[in-house]
Amino acid sequence: MSQRRLPAEVYWRRRLGVLAAAIALVWVVLQVVGDDDREKVADKPTAAPTAAVTVAPTAKTDGIVDVALASSSKPCDPEKIRITPSVKPGQTTRAAVDIGLVVSSTSKTPCTLEPDDADLLAVISANGTPIWDSTLCKSSLLDEDVAISPQWSTLATVQWTGRGSGSQCSPKEGWASPGTYTIQVGTLGGEPGRTSFKITPKPQPKTTKSTPTPKPTKTPESTTTPSKPKTTTRPAD
Repeated sequence: MSQRRLPAEVYWRRRLGVLAAAIALVWVVLQVVGDDDREKVADKPTAAPTAAVTVAPTAKTDGIVDVALASSSKPCDPEKIRITPSVKPGQTTRAAVDIGLVVSSTSKTPCTLEPDDADLLAVISANGTPIWDSTLCKSSLLDEDVAISPQWSTLATVQWTGRGSGSQCSPKEGWASPGTYTIQVGTLGGEPGRTSFKITPKPQPKTTKSTPTPKPTKTPESTTTPSKPKTTTRPAD
């Protein structure tokens, strides 16, 4: 039996079929391997993004660092100011009273609270009776500008003289007596704050008793008994 040679196109079709089958097999393998890799990546926990915080270098001070805050010379709106007063214990009579004011603003932009433009109202009372009123004294507790940044509070330290305001706010008004007092402070139209504090009697200086120096005792003088005069014998005339 004689064999006939197949045409060339048949050989090419067979080769293309084998090549297509090989390419399909490689594609299937790559898809399986790719799915495994993607599953491993999906199962691997991703680290949460961290926010970078930049602070100014500072010396070691119990973990406190300096932070640069935005500032502006633009006057603050008194209606957006919040003030919270605080008074440390240990305040005594016949002395100035230290008062801390925590000042913040609801504004979204920085500003400066100036004493002249603050319209700061403060009343110190005892048992509901005003003892010192800033409107009578026509003066503000603040004597320096207070820079305020959004979402931050600024602590300002002020002083009350410890005297009543009277009718004319004379510097010769009487001192506040020992007892419990309430201070209410705020800007015109703003959110005021209040707190209570005590004034205690001023401690008296300790006096040391001096021990009297004992007086020296006199030594009794020794008495000398006079001796009898010696008799002399003289020859008679």
